[in-house]
Parts: sequence; C-alpha cells; structure tokens
Amino acid sequence: PLLVNLFVNRYSQMNQKETLTVSREAMDKLMKYDYPGNIRELENIIEQAVVLCRGESISSTDLHIALSGRPADRSDIVGSFEEQVCAFETKLITDALQKSGGIQTRAAALLGMSERHLRYKMIKYQLKN
Repeated sequence: PLLVNLFVNRYSQMNQKETLTVSREAMDKLMKYDYPGNIRELENIIEQAVVLCRGESISSTDLHIALSGRPADRSDIVGSFEEQVCAFETKLITDALQKSGGIQTRAAALLGMSERHLRYKMIKYQLKN
C-alpha cells in the first residue's frame, strides 16, 4: 500500500490531476496480483490507472485494463506494435459502445475523448455501431 500511494501521488502530479485515492476494492486487487514484472510492473499499472481514472478515486474498474490486459508470458505477443495498438483501441471502443448501448456520445465520454475523435477511430478501424 505504501508503494501504491507513492506511485499514485507521483503520477497524479505528473498528469496534473488532483491527488487521487485508491478504493478499497482496487487496493485489494493490487494486493492479490502476482506482479511478474516486480516493482516496475506495479508502477506501470498505477501510472495507467491514474491516466484512465476519471473520478477522484482509482477504482477496480480503472485497474481492469491494466491487470487483465497483460499477458502472463510476453512471448505470446503476436503482431507489430501498430497491429497491437489497433487491436487494443478496437477492444476499448467496442467495449465502450457496448456499455453505452451504442450511443456514441456516451461511449466517447467513457473513453475520455471527443465524439468526433471516436467517429474517426470507428471509421479507421471499420467499426459499425
């Protein structure tokens, strides 16, 4: 918990956000995670969660992408960097559209982007609503 709070404070300041807190559920999730990459992995997870967090507290939802999107063994990564980014963005957009009931304005808000940018990405990745 001390390291988590240290990294949260550091990345809150670096991203010019109010200092965030960590919810109890999120802290429990962080405490149960194995961290095959040790402290660097914890730091990367916290950095990503701070960037993704839209509220005053990092929730387990903010950690979901950081923890579930990481392969246990890095040797199973397939494709170029661009292909992986495309797949990641496509999944994020698809999930947001599903959560928002297909309403692009709400999906864009969930993703923290403008509706225009969302439509651009949907065209780029040939996603249909």
